[in-house]
Amino acid sequence: MMTKTLFRLLTGLVISVGLFSSALQASTLNDIRDRGYLLCGVGIDDFGFATRNKQGVWQGFDVDFCRAVATAALQDPEAVQFVPLDSQSRFRALANNEIDLLIRTTTWTFARDVSLKVHFAGTTLHDEQVFLARKKLNLSSIHEVAGSRVCVTRGTTSLGNLQNFIAANGLALEVMPVETQAGRWQAFLQQQCDLMTSERSDLQGGLLGLVDDPERYVILPEVVSREPLGPVVRDDDPQWFDLVRWVIASTLIAEHYQLSRSNIEQLDISVLAPEARRLVTGEGLPAEALALDARWAFRVIRDVGSYAEIYARNFGRGSGFAMPRGKNALWSQGGLLYAPPLR
Repeated sequence: MMTKTLFRLLTGLVISVGLFSSALQASTLNDIRDRGYLLCGVGIDDFGFATRNKQGVWQGFDVDFCRAVATAALQDPEAVQFVPLDSQSRFRALANNEIDLLIRTTTWTFARDVSLKVHFAGTTLHDEQVFLARKKLNLSSIHEVAGSRVCVTRGTTSLGNLQNFIAANGLALEVMPVETQAGRWQAFLQQQCDLMTSERSDLQGGLLGLVDDPERYVILPEVVSREPLGPVVRDDDPQWFDLVRWVIASTLIAEHYQLSRSNIEQLDISVLAPEARRLVTGEGLPAEALALDARWAFRVIRDVGSYAEIYARNFGRGSGFAMPRGKNALWSQGGLLYAPPLR
């Protein structure tokens, strides 16, 4: 029978080992600050999400969230090195510490979450997988197709979703996996396949950026799967995970209280709702738990914007997408986006 003294010794040893193990855990934020910039994995010519303009400046929805994390962590939205990644290499780059953060139209799934040693820090866009077809085929539904070939990118959830959808619906479709997103578009436009499947935003972005006459194509009504997209971090650093998650949440909270890049520096703090005031000032929030200063969320909104501004800039009418908010409206506006309370 174990004596009390032996029990205390063993308990102390376990605690000591646990503390030592925690001390050895990665400190992503310290690495980023030592380096002076964030390494953020993004797509390659991913229209609406991550592209470079004629001046070589990165822009897009995912790019903006990389910059939001950078300004929270480093007080500079430009302190980012963007690392273009394809579908095959993105998780490997994260696992090998080649990037600090993956924001590359990546779908949150059970298998990825529990088996890849990663954490999904939230959902920035609720998307869905659909089919793109040429109008000349005169299709109003995927169920009217027989014997056609469908292009899909290898290494994505789209491939497995497509195979399951074909089996569940008894469709006579031939699957043509292609290695890259660009290769998939090339195969489709060169008529090596009759249809193409991917996220709706990807298909709309390609029609906008790659096709001379988008009116020659149609997105069919069937939804293959739901595709929640969002940032991914390694699972070895809970502080970094929390930081990224709350940067996303801060953009949603800002939209809820109608805070924006244009008004946040002119606000009368005394008239703000308590939660909005906490967002702007950091008053009463334990920012030190994230190794941040009190004004980190203020900078996110001042330098990058609320979720409404990020969405409008990249997917709104001015962007050429004119993609309705739909599911990506706030919960208070009938959508799915919801932030935990900032208190």
